[in-house]
Amino acid sequence: MPEFDRRPRRNSRNRKFQSGGQRVAVKRKENFAVSILSGLFPWKGDKVGDVVRKIILLASLVLLIWAGMQIVDFYILRDLRTDRERQGLVDIRNSYAGEEFFEMNISQLGAASDLTTDAIRVIGEYWEFYEMNNDFVGWLEIYPIVQYPVYQADDNEFYLNHNHEKWPTTNGTIFADWEGRFTPYGRPHNTIIYGHNLQTKNLFQPLLNYRPNNTSSMDSFEFLKLNPTIVFDTLYERGNYKIFGVIQTNVRRTQGDVFDYWNYVYFRNKAHFDSFAAGVLDRSMYYTNVDLEYGDEILMLSTCDFSMFANGADSSIRLVVVARRVRDNEFAGFTPEEIDAFIDNRGVNEHGQLNRKMFESYYDLRHPAGWAGRNWDLNYIKDFEG
Repeated sequence: MPEFDRRPRRNSRNRKFQSGGQRVAVKRKENFAVSILSGLFPWKGDKVGDVVRKIILLASLVLLIWAGMQIVDFYILRDLRTDRERQGLVDIRNSYAGEEFFEMNISQLGAASDLTTDAIRVIGEYWEFYEMNNDFVGWLEIYPIVQYPVYQADDNEFYLNHNHEKWPTTNGTIFADWEGRFTPYGRPHNTIIYGHNLQTKNLFQPLLNYRPNNTSSMDSFEFLKLNPTIVFDTLYERGNYKIFGVIQTNVRRTQGDVFDYWNYVYFRNKAHFDSFAAGVLDRSMYYTNVDLEYGDEILMLSTCDFSMFANGADSSIRLVVVARRVRDNEFAGFTPEEIDAFIDNRGVNEHGQLNRKMFESYYDLRHPAGWAGRNWDLNYIKDFEG
């Protein structure tokens, strides 16, 4: 019986015999992680072409990941972030439990030295907003769809891309036109407040409910009846406003006729006021029968409207909600009878189609149709001679 070789047997897994009986060494398989890394990153022994290919691949992957993060941020996180900020600001206002008004020293307000008194009365619930950011000028509310502090810079660009804490953000925040100034003794003749239409539920997107659209579950005329008033308090005084016009208007002369409402912050005289008021009523989708007279304070809420043209979004169109401040000793809202008397000026024909088509009836860019005509009661404007 042959004797067995009792020497330790060598590991033969990495060896292979050729047909002639000679053993040939076979390389061990590379570690999986190493193989992935060497396939992605430049590696020792790579040829120049392989290095260039890997660099291009890595750059493409980084760009793809960055683009994905931007998409997620824009369509999901941005809205959540803005909603969280808005709710936090609302909570600050609602949690105030102090005096309704209290007096502050002018130096604490950074007010002009030529004011006639050393003490200024401010609304208590808004003082914290002013302390957080001295650009704070007031609080805007169409409850519950719009509830925001309003800020004002020295131009109309800053708050397009900065939030209430002056941090950069694509959302921006709600801000007043730079030209109209707010003091303890008054506010501009026409306060124009701007806000982004984020195509979500934040900032001024809810204003789109005031015009016909396919995304709202409620008709825009019925929405107006439920939301016909606006609150805009400054740091110094409260203010209530009644909506008298909702317009869509063009702001680029290359796109057609322009209604330059931003040039009406201060009314030079009655003719200037009448020109503005008539311009709003000429274009308004509705009439709430609110009367107007020279000396009335106006409030305009302005946002981009991307709905007008079938060939895509056009940022030159603005949706503007226009209101008149409630006068002394005037009821701050509308009675049910007054609401029932609102006039729908959208011009629906017997087929349910819009005859006037609002904006297009005034400015048909492709086939000019001319002026659609003035169809509102001239008595809406006191002593109007236009």
